[in-house]
Amino acid sequence: MSNKEVPQARIHHILCWVDRVNEIAGWIAAWALLPLAAIIFVEVILRYLFNSPTTWAWDVSIQIYAVVLMLVGGYTLLRGGHVAVDVLTISLTPRRKALLNLVTAPFCFITAMALMWYGSMVAWESFQAGERMSTMWEPLFWPVKMSIPLGGLLILIQGIAKFIRDLIKFNLERAR
Repeated sequence: MSNKEVPQARIHHILCWVDRVNEIAGWIAAWALLPLAAIIFVEVILRYLFNSPTTWAWDVSIQIYAVVLMLVGGYTLLRGGHVAVDVLTISLTPRRKALLNLVTAPFCFITAMALMWYGSMVAWESFQAGERMSTMWEPLFWPVKMSIPLGGLLILIQGIAKFIRDLIKFNLERAR
């Protein structure tokens, strides 16, 4: 291996690691939907067939859904599932698409860092206050709020990985 190939191999390894982290987060989120569906199913049966609703199903389902929502941001970015204006990019060359992605990437980074920063503050304040959901069951709310900075981190690292890939693509297309 030449000196140039070693850093490229390391970069490739790190990018694959970031992808894997977000694949795992997406996998966890997908599997978390099963207990969510089961909880909602049980709640509907108990409420409407037995006239005996639970005090906890609403709270738990909201908490699971909130965590799922925060876990899938990076995975969605990995899979190219975020909203895009295809009418603007459909006629662009791969190099120009990469350039557009490079120019717009800071918006992703700023948003992800804001989620991390403000989410951390909100989660920490919630933890310190021992915040509980304002429902009859009153479960702790800070564990759910901890998923906000985690979601921001997952988006940020996937955004950086996408930025690096777009930079490589931009440079490779220029060389051709």
